[in-house]
Amino acid sequence: MLKQEYVLSKGKKRCRISAFSWDWVLYFVLAFFISRANIIDKLTPFGLAFIAANTLIGKSNIGILLSSILGILTYHGFQGMDYIVGMLIIWISFNRFKSIRGLSILKSSFLASSLSVLVKLFYQLIFDRLFFYDLFIIVFEGIAIFTLTYVFLYSLSYDKSSRIYNNERIISTFIMVALVLSGLHNIIVFGISIKNIVSILFILFSGYREGALIGGTVGIVLGMVSHISQPEMPFLLAIYGLSGLLAGVFKDLGKIGSVLGFLLGNGIISFYINGFGISFLNIKELVGGVVLFIISFNFLDGYLGNEMRLIGKRAKEKTYSSKKDEMAARRLNEISQVFRELGQTFQDSVNLGGYNVNEIYEIIDQVANSICSSCGMRKFCWEEGFYTTYNSMFKIAILLEDRVPLKEENLPQLIKDYCISRGEVIDKISTYFNNYKLNRIWKDKIMENRLLVSEQLKGVADIMEDMAKEIYINPIFKEDMEDTIFTCLKDNGVNVKEVVVAELENKDIEVYIEVDKAYKKENSLENIRRIVSNSLGIPLKGEYSIGQNKKDRQRLKLIKSNRYSAITEVASRTNENNNISGDNYTFGENKNSYFVALSDGMGAGRKANNESRIAINLLEKFLEAKFDKELALKTINSILMLKSNDEVFTTFDISLIDLYTGKLQIIKTGAPATFIRRKNRVDIINSKSLPVGILKDIDFNVYEGYLDDGDVIIMMSDGVLEANEVVDDVEIWMRDVIAGINSLNPKKITEEIIRAAEEASGGKIKDDMTLLVTKFWKTVE
Repeated sequence: MLKQEYVLSKGKKRCRISAFSWDWVLYFVLAFFISRANIIDKLTPFGLAFIAANTLIGKSNIGILLSSILGILTYHGFQGMDYIVGMLIIWISFNRFKSIRGLSILKSSFLASSLSVLVKLFYQLIFDRLFFYDLFIIVFEGIAIFTLTYVFLYSLSYDKSSRIYNNERIISTFIMVALVLSGLHNIIVFGISIKNIVSILFILFSGYREGALIGGTVGIVLGMVSHISQPEMPFLLAIYGLSGLLAGVFKDLGKIGSVLGFLLGNGIISFYINGFGISFLNIKELVGGVVLFIISFNFLDGYLGNEMRLIGKRAKEKTYSSKKDEMAARRLNEISQVFRELGQTFQDSVNLGGYNVNEIYEIIDQVANSICSSCGMRKFCWEEGFYTTYNSMFKIAILLEDRVPLKEENLPQLIKDYCISRGEVIDKISTYFNNYKLNRIWKDKIMENRLLVSEQLKGVADIMEDMAKEIYINPIFKEDMEDTIFTCLKDNGVNVKEVVVAELENKDIEVYIEVDKAYKKENSLENIRRIVSNSLGIPLKGEYSIGQNKKDRQRLKLIKSNRYSAITEVASRTNENNNISGDNYTFGENKNSYFVALSDGMGAGRKANNESRIAINLLEKFLEAKFDKELALKTINSILMLKSNDEVFTTFDISLIDLYTGKLQIIKTGAPATFIRRKNRVDIINSKSLPVGILKDIDFNVYEGYLDDGDVIIMMSDGVLEANEVVDDVEIWMRDVIAGINSLNPKKITEEIIRAAEEASGGKIKDDMTLLVTKFWKTVE
């Protein structure tokens, strides 16, 4: 599994934000108040974590450092020098040593915590005595800094342009806001606590804007964090949590409904704790918070509305998406089951080969009714000797089935000695049996077609089941990676609109990116692939891009690069009597496999080209649709046999390479030898099978083995291999030609083999020549 700490650190290292903007003013304010936030015994470790987090994401400058120091001074005075020294050391270390930026979030947080602990220990040993309680407090602050650095890194890495949220970032942002409120302490103006009135404002806004879930969450976080150092924190936690929940419940009644819900929550908890409805929040704070909420709602909604909407809808969208995937997967499985049952129905109706005894009986009855019914010997044959006569007729049918000529010496004794219409009976039964055989041939063809349809329906059912599994694979969406990639692409001038990162099974990762203005160079697939690969620290490749035209948006998909790659060079020559080659080929790359296929249509010219073109096009479509290879070849074989009454057949030479394991599978149907050039030898892969389209049961040979880095696969039509008519063994001749080529460049190998074939044929190309040379190499260790 890809570690998000590693990914985030890489993203921060390459995509730092250094330009000044008005947002820095907000960071100065945050630094000041967060540095003033305290917990038990006036501990204020939050400023050190804030400085460390800002520096790690590239947003720290001298202004934020000074603002944090000022916050410490306004709260501790010069007694907070240990905190100030800790801030300076962390800020200088994280800015001075660039290697720290390459650390993961976990290691960076631990380093910030360790530096603060060492400073506190050193300061305590120099200026005071160190007791066990002091050591406990120092370690406690170190743990707090470690945790909060991690929290701040999530909340501060927010980029307005990305609009990407995850649960960790949402909670972290709320905690940071609560710490700012905690930094206000008990500032009282006209008897009103500024911290309480701001808390009421945020809870009302969140509950009314996004409902009970978000309102209650904001209330709980603000109540717990902002009042953590106050003894009444548990009571305010309950009040804020329930009030935020009820403010969201009654939001359908409008702003007044949310206000009433908040007051109701406050009243319930206050009555439960104090009795008689005495509130922990005084009337002035409640009235001030409500008035401020009504007055400033439009302003807050305009500034925070989009962010709150995304936060509120995120869980719902994920639920809807999950339900949609579940419905689609269930529907695909239902349709798959229908196809499977249809296939089984066709298979159950298949009855291939052999003669049906009942049909033979019908032939005998037809002969008896047509000839024997008016014969003078009818009583003797069919009444007194029924079983003997019937058995004699059946023996004649057996002779016809075994293709034995019906001569005098072969006939049953009864027919030969007593039948007065012997010749007429033999002619009639032969005619009926020949008609029966012809009907049987057509029935067998129908049965074969049913069997083919059955296998195809089951193949479609398997593909649909695989699709359902892929839809319902339950990927892990890596929102932190999405944010990092989005920011990096923006920083590099890419017009990115959306980024989705899904981690699948077997540690696979898929990155979907939507860009605008696809015609621009910086929005090209190769440029985006390079940026994303660098930001994630893993090699990626582009699988596909979809767009209506170059000016529209495009959707790009990036996946992990395979361990191996392959490239194919092609050379083709037509025979001297035709301008159209009878050879056709295809090659390409799927998700983690590479295929090369060559088909040689029997004959020459347009007819041969049509045969091989049909076969190669069908094979290409079947491989892209992930059909079973055996089923694909059987289907193509049947289609060629049924295509016309003429002899239509073609060879197949298929090489399939697993780009992850390096496994090679070669499938041949009537094709000439394939050659594999390795480091110190040339292997010959032979075939003894017939082309497709000749027999109803396809015959093919399969070779399996593993390729090494730098191996070359050489496939050719018989026009190349049999160009040399002088040698006794053309395969040995071709092996020697390949071994003598002093190059591993597939283009060079192709040119040398074609040149050797042309020279061997004396410049007269009698048969179409097609050569495919595939170079295989290792790309990832």
